[in-house]
This record gives sequence, C-alpha cells and structure tokens, in this order.
Amino acid sequence: MANADQIITLIKSHMAGDDDRFKMTALQIAALESKAGHVVLARSINEAIKSKPIMRLQARRLTPINSDLAEMVLEIDKPYRLNDLVCQNNVKDKVKRVIREYLHKDTLAKYHLGNRRKLLLSGPSGTGKTMTASILANELQLPLYVVLLEKVVTKFMGESSLKLSKIFDLISQNQGVYLFDEFDAIGAQRGMENEVGEMRRILNSFLQFMERDDSDSLIVAATNSMAILDKALFRRFDDVVEYALPTDEEKLKIISGQLDGFIKKSFNFDEILPLMDKMSHAEITMICRDVMKESLLEGIGVNENLVKTIINQRFSAYRVS
Repeated sequence: MANADQIITLIKSHMAGDDDRFKMTALQIAALESKAGHVVLARSINEAIKSKPIMRLQARRLTPINSDLAEMVLEIDKPYRLNDLVCQNNVKDKVKRVIREYLHKDTLAKYHLGNRRKLLLSGPSGTGKTMTASILANELQLPLYVVLLEKVVTKFMGESSLKLSKIFDLISQNQGVYLFDEFDAIGAQRGMENEVGEMRRILNSFLQFMERDDSDSLIVAATNSMAILDKALFRRFDDVVEYALPTDEEKLKIISGQLDGFIKKSFNFDEILPLMDKMSHAEITMICRDVMKESLLEGIGVNENLVKTIINQRFSAYRVS
C-alpha cells in the first residue's frame, strides 16, 4: 500500500507538472502492491498509466512574422518555477529582483526608472542558466523563446546582422523572454587572434541593437565563458548573474528533492556527496533520475550502493580516477 511519502510525492509532482516524477512514483506504488500480493490493484495502476500516455510539451516553432524567423527562433516549454532553482542565495536574490522589478515596472516608470530586463548569465554548463530563463518566463507569465545562434551566424557579409535585426524586431513586437544561449558565439572580444571581420560586424550590430532596444521583453544571454566576452557588452546588460557548481548543501537539497519518496530517512548522504565532486546541478539530477528508473524497473530499493553504481556507470567514461 502506498505510504504517506509516496502520496505526498504524487501530489507534489502533479502540482509541479513533473510528469516523469508522477509516473515513476505511480509505478513504484504498483510494484509495492504487486509484492504485497495485490496483483489486481497493481495491474490496474499500470493500465491506468498506459491508458493515457503522459505527454511532455516539446519545443515548438514560433509562429513567425516572416519565414526567416522560423529557423532562428523556437518557442519552448517553460516547466520550472522559482522553487526549482537550487543555487547560492545571491543568485536567487538577483532572479527575484528581476521578477519583482518587472511586476512593479509601472511604479518604477513613474519615477523614470526602468526595470531590469537585460541579463547576462555566466557559469559552467548545467548550473541553472537555461532554467533561470524558464523561471522568468513562468513567473512573469510570458512565452519563452530561444534564439538559435548557429542559425543566425553565417559566413556571408552582412547577412548575420540582417538576421539579428529581424530578431530584435521580433523582440520589440512579441513580448516574451528571449534566451541567447551559448552567447560567446557572437560575444567574443573584438580583436581576438581567431576572430574574423564578419564576427566583429555581428558583435557591433548586436551592441547597437541592445543599445536601441526599449521593448517590454526580457533579453537573457547565457555563456559558459565570461572571460572571452567583449567588455563593451557588460554595460549593455542591466545585471550580470554568475552561477557556480553546487556546494555540498546544494547537492543535498537536489538529491533529497529528486529522490523524495524513494529513499529512507536513514540514507547516508555522506557516502554519496564526495562522489559528486565537480558535478553540476544537471548531472546530479540525471543521476537521481537514473536511480529512480533502476529502482522501478529492477524492483529494488534505493540505497547508497545503488546510487554509487549509477554514478560509476554514467561517469566512468570521463571522470578522472
């Protein structure tokens, strides 16, 4: 029979729209019922899950203002809320400030003050930059658009700047959160040895468009390499948010949240945390998801040895011993 933790996990996952967690927990309950001899109930749970497959919203193309934009901009799902962001307090405080200023932008405007809406996010992969864009869109009830920079940058003189112009027209006309991911593709310092003339022109165009932009949209640029960005970019952004790999406290919060309902109170986190040295938030989340899948499919409980096994399986290919 489902225990209290599993019931709470079902409710939390449903309210958060976490379909994967909901399905995993339901399958875990079915497995426990089967072991307890309640075969009919277990079968009914499994059939209920299969009867209406849980559908995840997939990235979908934005209805373009013109045909060119269809290949450069995608509207994507925004599943994350502020409570999902596990990070240092100063990072979350900056995100909260952006949300608060946006919600009170009319009050600020009365005193000729603008709300923060141009953000530069920097930090290692998997530490929450893309999640932050999703959170902003969700909390502010705005659509989330991702600008595909690999579709914007071309080798033909002037073509990339023209594409950027169309994107900033879109930003002005369609209010939303616009994420320029892997921003260093166009934001590298002018004059770098490996930089070509066309890249200088693209960066100059971007700087000009950012300077002129006075829309109500939020522009979020994310990079893993702050050091190579052109210094002229920084004054075009209202705020710079720096992300870092998780501390032990943050790792504990991620594991506890992801494996809620799967682990016992006696679980020894001290055995696991050292194995997650230099892992990002996303990597730890993937490990927890793999642990839940293994537990459900093999019909075994989640313990320290299972977590260790999953860590070794996923990262043995590139982790340094």
